[in-house]
Amino acid sequence: MEREYLVKSVKVAKAMAIAGVYTALTVVLGYWSFGPLQFRVADAMLVLPYLTSMGFESVAGLTIGGFLGNIPSPFGLWDWLFGPATNLGASLVFYTVKRVAGRGAVPFILGGLLSAAWIAFAVGYLELVAIFGLPTWTFLSVLASELVILEVFGGLLVKFAQRIGL
Repeated sequence: MEREYLVKSVKVAKAMAIAGVYTALTVVLGYWSFGPLQFRVADAMLVLPYLTSMGFESVAGLTIGGFLGNIPSPFGLWDWLFGPATNLGASLVFYTVKRVAGRGAVPFILGGLLSAAWIAFAVGYLELVAIFGLPTWTFLSVLASELVILEVFGGLLVKFAQRIGL
């Protein structure tokens, strides 16, 4: 019973730490994190569920971080809704790809492509184009930036985490 409580506490602590780091990166790099030409560095963390040492707690932390990080967004309530939903979907893609297709370069690239497409559709098209009336190229801009962030920065994050034993 005591061990089970400890395991649950560690998972909650992991989720909150992930949420805190995601939120801090999004807020500190705020100018780059919002809008049609966004380059949200914190989204590199969306690959965390791909790591062996990370379970569903990383999905929860990234979803919570997606909400908290969007509180100062100039898009207000819409970003408070789309942010966590987008992070939930993108992190679940990596979580599922790892469990279905295994680990390796091809599953990781597939996870990045699917996650970037989801983010570009949800944020770039539904929120920024359909709701706020930004130009349609906004979708492509978000897609391109998310591909770089997830595949390059996310890939580096996975390599670093594996190197230090996570």
